[in-house]
Amino acid sequence: MEDLTEVITSAEFHPTHCNTLAYSSSKGSIRLIDLRQSALCDSHSKLFEEQEAPSSRSFFTEIIASISDVKFARDGRYLLSRDYMTLKLWDINMDSGPVTTFQVHEYLRPKECF
Repeated sequence: MEDLTEVITSAEFHPTHCNTLAYSSSKGSIRLIDLRQSALCDSHSKLFEEQEAPSSRSFFTEIIASISDVKFARDGRYLLSRDYMTLKLWDINMDSGPVTTFQVHEYLRPKECF
């Protein structure tokens, strides 16, 4: 347990391709895996995450970035992720960044202490 650095926080199967699984992590990333390749979550076919400067990372930013849920759209083309401060819409064909980001709890942003 001492080596544990990341936890799977949510998982969902693709709505039309049952071999594809999306899972989110406590580090703020989403990974797509093809279960025909491996039943383990040790490798992924796509990675979705927003890069942050290492100097801006802290214990609190990691908590806020932790993804609490991930859901596929009905057609399977998009993923919606939820962390503490945002909802992000991801196109599974474009892993460079979210298509759009919706701010939630905006009234808390000025009160952040990090």
